[in-house]
Amino acid sequence: MKTLSLPVLAGVLSAALFLAGCQTSQGDEGTETEAGMGNATPEASPQAGEVAGQLHSFEAVADLDATGELVAVRTASELAVGTLDAVLDGSAERYPLDPACGDVSARDGTFAVACGSEVRLIDASGQTTFATSAPASVAAVTSTGEVLTGSADERTIRVYRDGREIDSFSVARETDQLLTVPRAGQPDAAVRVNHFDTTIQDLDLSDIGNGRQGGTLRVGLGVGGVATGGDGLVLAADNTGSQLLVYTATDIIRLQQSAPVAESPWGVAWDGEASLAWVTSTATNTATGYDISQGVPLERVSVPTVADARGVVALADGTLVVASASGGGLQVIAPAEKHAHEGAR
Repeated sequence: MKTLSLPVLAGVLSAALFLAGCQTSQGDEGTETEAGMGNATPEASPQAGEVAGQLHSFEAVADLDATGELVAVRTASELAVGTLDAVLDGSAERYPLDPACGDVSARDGTFAVACGSEVRLIDASGQTTFATSAPASVAAVTSTGEVLTGSADERTIRVYRDGREIDSFSVARETDQLLTVPRAGQPDAAVRVNHFDTTIQDLDLSDIGNGRQGGTLRVGLGVGGVATGGDGLVLAADNTGSQLLVYTATDIIRLQQSAPVAESPWGVAWDGEASLAWVTSTATNTATGYDISQGVPLERVSVPTVADARGVVALADGTLVVASASGGGLQVIAPAEKHAHEGAR
């Protein structure tokens, strides 16, 4: 993931008051989520009209990630990894990927995916794998090379170095998304997500070998996509509650900002070139960029997208890539066009 120097976020006092009522102690979790919460499903999109940027034919995209100059596009049966040009012209490396493999994560030039008994690490030079000591559903890699795994069936996070387990610790619930979080001048932190009960929890990796779980927060009414930026930034879409949520995980997970957004938000991404938090809406076929430097997310730009836009990434040069989950293609919005839409508002 790309690193940014996150502006000082206002509203910390109100966030602290919010946390007093919403942050659980370590290991404190309910057995059932409240009625109507969790297990969010994005609305099916209306037919797309004219979209911003260039539209490229592509099969249905299940997951979209980027790190450095590399883009990873997951379809039903494989993961295409390469530069954006290589992905678009079909020359990207393609790795068969079983549907049982979990969510793909990206960090520091490497994509990580857990496939039960093994973790696969893919970068510009190819793929390496290692066997896990326990079944894993999701994986994430740190900037120093450690690999974290989580499970949809077990409340444990495991840490590997050079393919060998070096740490494990309990967490609040099972894990279906796992992300490492860059922090300026500090080791990476990490967050785990459980979509069933719409929660996010920070993981303390400051002392590898003695990792521990942090606090757990409810992510609105039904969490959709979650993405990291730099220096502790974590973005989340509350799909059910139609909100953009802005967290920091510089020490513990804190909700810093929230704002209503277009109905059925799903994909989120940090755009370091424009200093905007992007969120897609499957109900309106839009991607909207928010300025989060003022203490509350402020809409700066909105662009029309492909239908079922569940994936979005911002590349280092500011190019925005949006992916359709229903076969509507890959949409590429160059920085100049992105800024032209901003100026038109």
